Amino acid sequence: MQIPIENIYFLLAYAWDKLKEAEFVNVSADNKTNVLQLLTYTFLNGSKRLCKKGLIRDYISQNDLYNGIKGKFDLTNTLKSNALGKGAAICHFDELSGNILPNQLIKSTLVQIQKIKIIPSLNKEISQVLIHFSEVDYIPVSSHLFSKARSGYNDPFYAFLLNICELLHENLQIESKSGKYLFRDFTKDERQMAKLFEAFVRNFYKIELRDFIVKREDLHWQLKSSLENVKFLPKMQTDITLINGNRKVIIDTKFYKETLQKNFNTQKIHSENLFQLFTYLKNQNNPTCEGILLYPTVEHSLSLSYYYNSHQIRIETINLNQPWQKIHEDLLSMILK
Repeated sequence: MQIPIENIYFLLAYAWDKLKEAEFVNVSADNKTNVLQLLTYTFLNGSKRLCKKGLIRDYISQNDLYNGIKGKFDLTNTLKSNALGKGAAICHFDELSGNILPNQLIKSTLVQIQKIKIIPSLNKEISQVLIHFSEVDYIPVSSHLFSKARSGYNDPFYAFLLNICELLHENLQIESKSGKYLFRDFTKDERQMAKLFEAFVRNFYKIELRDFIVKREDLHWQLKSSLENVKFLPKMQTDITLINGNRKVIIDTKFYKETLQKNFNTQKIHSENLFQLFTYLKNQNNPTCEGILLYPTVEHSLSLSYYYNSHQIRIETINLNQPWQKIHEDLLSMILK
C-alpha cells in the first residue's frame, strides 16, 4: 500500500490533534522523497519557529554556591566548604531557566539529526538553531521521558514537536556492526499504522464534525450475573463512537496489508473484525446504532451493507493513495450520506 508523503503528514497532524500546529510549520511535501526527510524538515522548521517565538522557561531548583545569600541558606554545607570567608554561601533557590526537559529533548534530537547526517545539507541550519539552545543540556533520549515532558506543560506547539521527536526516536535504530543509524519506516509497520489510522480517523471526525460527539466509549456487557462474576468480563471499548442526537455510529478501524482474508481462494471479511463489531452493537442500548468496519483501500474499494434487526452494519474502505481533498470528502460523505 503506497501512501503519498503529503498524506502521511496529514495523517500525523490529525492523529496528534495538532492540525493547526502542522499548518504553522508549512512544510511542502512535494520535494521530500521519504518519510524520514519529511519528519526532518518538519522538525527543523518547527524548531526555527519555536526559537522565534521563544523557548518556554520554568523555575527549577538549584542547590549551589552563590556569592551572597539567595533563597534558603544551607549553613552546614556552607561551613564545610569554607565558603563564608570568600563571601559566598551554599543556597537552595528556584531560578527561571530554559534548561527543562521539553527543551532538552528537542535539543538532543537536533544534535542527533546533525550527528547522523540524515540530510547533510541541513547541518548548518541545525547549528544556527542550536545557538538558541545554548543554556539547555544535551541528554540521552529514552522513551519514558516523552510523557514526563508533556505532563507539566500545556503548549500545543511543543507537544507537536515532541511527537516528532518521539516518532524519530522510536524508529531510528543503530546497526550493531557498522554503528550507523537506520530509519525503520513506520508506514511499513502494520502495528504502528493501525494505531495511527485509528487516531487519525477519530480526530478527523472530532475536528470536522462539530455537530457530533466523537469519543472512545466503554460499553457494558448485557449479561446478568453476580457482581463477583461481572468483574471477570473483559473491557469492551470502541475505537470511535459518533453521537448526534438519536443517531449513533460505532466505527472500528483496521489496518491490514490485505483488506480481505482468503478462505479456499474466496475473499471474505475478516471474521474476527465482524464478530467484534457485532458484539459492540448487541451490547449497547441504542436500537438503531450503526456499525462501520473501516479499512484503508489496498487493491479494491469496498462499500458493503448488512442489517441485523434495526442495526445497519457497513464495510467501508478509504483510499489513502489519492489527493488529500478527496480523502477529506470521502470520510465526510461516509457519515453524512
